[in-house]
Amino acid sequence: MAAAGPLTWEAFLYLAQEAGLDVNSPHMQELYAYVQNTLASIEPVQKIELAGAEPDMAFIPRQE
Repeated sequence: MAAAGPLTWEAFLYLAQEAGLDVNSPHMQELYAYVQNTLASIEPVQKIELAGAEPDMAFIPRQE
């Protein structure tokens, strides 16, 4: 899956508003920086190749 690029300020404000946050809050800049750092920290996870991999069974019923 290719990365869509960095989250722009405008996109962040749109998502924040849709989530019901007050986009006029003075804390939006701080939250934006936090979200940017969080997205950067999970970038390596997005690069893991999982094509053709099946997940392990989380639940295995008892065999009788």
